[in-house]
Amino acid sequence: MQPTAHPYNTIATQRAAILARLGKGPATGAQLHAECNVPNPSRRIHELRNEGHEIASQPFDQVNPDGSVNRVALYVLSANDQRQRDLFKPA
Repeated sequence: MQPTAHPYNTIATQRAAILARLGKGPATGAQLHAECNVPNPSRRIHELRNEGHEIASQPFDQVNPDGSVNRVALYVLSANDQRQRDLFKPA
């Protein structure tokens, strides 16, 4: 019996997942990591920016369970280009 083949989580797949997620609203790196299965969201964001996608980073204070605060980046997709908006239309 052969083991079940699992799809490989390619860089292109990770980029597409990030674009789809950001099309729904802003997200932190931790959210992108958890929701999109992206080990290094900041690297993928950098690559997407180099491809011409307008993704802003806004400082965001994240409160931890112990009450301490971390300043993290909140990524926001600016879908001013119709081609970018078309990526997020439901199938």
